[in-house]
Amino acid sequence: MTTPEFNPFASPEADQPGSDQPEADTTFPLQATAIAQIEEIPTPYAGKVRTLVNRFMVGLANVMIRLPIVGAVYFLIRYAPEWMNLGGLASLALTALVIGVFTVVFLLINALCEDRWWEVMMRRQVDRRPSPWIVSATYRSQFVTLTSSKPQAMASFQLGTNDAEIIDIGLLRLDHDTGEILLECDLRRYRIPRASLLACDVRQITLHTPWTPVVRIACETLTGPSEFCILASDTNPWRIFVRRYRRKRAEEIAEEIYSLPSIPDEPMRPEMAS
Repeated sequence: MTTPEFNPFASPEADQPGSDQPEADTTFPLQATAIAQIEEIPTPYAGKVRTLVNRFMVGLANVMIRLPIVGAVYFLIRYAPEWMNLGGLASLALTALVIGVFTVVFLLINALCEDRWWEVMMRRQVDRRPSPWIVSATYRSQFVTLTSSKPQAMASFQLGTNDAEIIDIGLLRLDHDTGEILLECDLRRYRIPRASLLACDVRQITLHTPWTPVVRIACETLTGPSEFCILASDTNPWRIFVRRYRRKRAEEIAEEIYSLPSIPDEPMRPEMAS
């Protein structure tokens, strides 16, 4: 498979749906007996949430929230020992305490802000759509991020490691009545019957950190297998310090997917039936 050439002089564009086609020789542990449906969101409503402007504003807001904390920590470390007439060891202890509290608050703010803001914007946009597959006010759903299952290509001059690519954000609902995984996202919408799954497992990908647990989903569509990963949001930021919290969230989603009833629906294509 060839890697598309990177053009460093190209103008930035809004997100486009990432490639979710697995390698041609990929084998999967499950056999599909149904077809998943993946549709592009209609043009007036597609790509309205995770735009370049919104990403800049969310990033700016996160920076502005952190600045007062950084300033307060600096002044405490710089001036508190003098005000309190602390000696060398006491001053070091105070510095270590301030840095520890700062780290905890910093991580909590990160967990509280970004996913929460994206979820609010996503739900508002879904409510504006004429016929969404998930009605935010009627059915319980959760905010998730969709990523590629493999690292994105990097140019030869780029430094760092190959991270997986964020391909979409949206709402996830697991319908136990119809046995379907429903995703109403910013760029696409997915209707994935349990019987159309080719794979569903918990894996670790490199996304900001090299140990991010996600749920890998592979399903059969009319155009062939489609593969992507589901990253759950941090709904309880106070538990991000628990060692296995993120993995537990991924395992809970995978287990609930496996508990969906498997209902074959559409006739299989000849090459699938063979």
